[in-house]
Amino acid sequence: MKHIRVILALLLAACLLALTACSSSQPEPTAAPTQAPTEAPTEAPTEAPAEATDAPAEPQVTEEPKPTEEPGTEVSASGMKVVGVGGTGTASDTKTTLTSATSNIEVDDNGWVAIASGYDYIMAIQADGTLCGWGMNDFGQVGSGTYKDPCVMAVQAVLKDIAAVDAGKKHTAAVGTDGTLYLWGRNHNSQLGDGTHQGRDEPGVAKSLVETGEKIIDIAPGDTLTFALAEDGTLYGTGDNGKGQLGGFDGKEAEKPVAVAEDVASVYTAGEFSIIIKKDGTIWGAGNNKRGQLGLGDGDDVKSVDTWTQITTISDVTSFALGEEFTLALKNDGTVWSVGRNNRGQLGTGSEEKAVYEWTQVAEDVKSVFAGVETAGFVKNDGTLWMFGLNDCGQVGNGEKGNVSTPVQILDDVKMADCGQSHGVALKNDGSVWVWGQNKYYQLCDGTTTDSPTPKQVITH
Repeated sequence: MKHIRVILALLLAACLLALTACSSSQPEPTAAPTQAPTEAPTEAPTEAPAEATDAPAEPQVTEEPKPTEEPGTEVSASGMKVVGVGGTGTASDTKTTLTSATSNIEVDDNGWVAIASGYDYIMAIQADGTLCGWGMNDFGQVGSGTYKDPCVMAVQAVLKDIAAVDAGKKHTAAVGTDGTLYLWGRNHNSQLGDGTHQGRDEPGVAKSLVETGEKIIDIAPGDTLTFALAEDGTLYGTGDNGKGQLGGFDGKEAEKPVAVAEDVASVYTAGEFSIIIKKDGTIWGAGNNKRGQLGLGDGDDVKSVDTWTQITTISDVTSFALGEEFTLALKNDGTVWSVGRNNRGQLGTGSEEKAVYEWTQVAEDVKSVFAGVETAGFVKNDGTLWMFGLNDCGQVGNGEKGNVSTPVQILDDVKMADCGQSHGVALKNDGSVWVWGQNKYYQLCDGTTTDSPTPKQVITH
């Protein structure tokens, strides 16, 4: 019996040893192949695509680099020098929400001497040369030193000693009494000409060869480009050239000012096209002609031209006014002619024909013409102001809404006028400024956002 117990004990010990060997040897070989293949393919492919995805994002950030703090960035193509590039806002096209500003200057309500209208904002010069602005300021186009979202509800002082100002879609150009060129606002297409896509919420200065005696005498900021005409007749352009609207530039975008024409007397631009009058009186156009706005004939035949092309269908022109896809021409005899898109009655011909490809006379005894996006007008020699075109927000100023295809009289005793996307502005001979139309972005500067289909005087206090 004793022998049997010994044998059973030995058999039990052997079984236990066998079980121990199995339990200690099998899990480890199984775990090793499972973890290694799982971790290696999971981590490596996950990190690699992440780096590849981040890589393209960097150029998007550097497209709008911080402006240099040191003045004197040379623009070799034109000899221009960009100095004083600044602004307290963030990167271009990035809006900073701040409280709407209050008036920071004392303004004589009857002391205005010049006006200009952008898409949704207005710039005006006081008799002492102080430049002011109000309205939409989402890209710093008013020039007040901050980005207001969406607007500035009171007059802002911007610069001193200003001789001329003009407003583009979302950027502004001004010329000082010494011929200095100032540019500020949106810059996504290099329309500020400083070699970056960085916007400015206060004026940057582009000194145009002032040191050597050359000065800027005419400016034309458009939708996404800027022209500056020097005293010697050289025309400089910077910005978007997608449709060839810079005329003499071979490329899609001029990051800095380049000389694009010579012997130029005046320059005009809007939408995606441009027109110049040379000193010899010849007229040249470049850019989009889809609606016949260049006066080159049927837009189906000549949809666009990427170099300056002579316009021979009209002559003896003293000035032009360009809308988004239409053109007004003022001849030396005081007659006004129009061509291009007309679906809103913006040619003033009495119809809303989709497009007109031949110059049509619409008025006489006129001293100046102006145009907005799809609204336009003229001032007669007797001081009466006449308007026509798109009128969905009362921007024609006739007290009603609805398109107007035949010119209607709005005001009298007017010195000059302009209009934007949905508003109009006029300067009277007594120095007062009058506004009408849309007021969503405080274009009417009355502390409300209520539209007005009739003109009302800007009261600053």
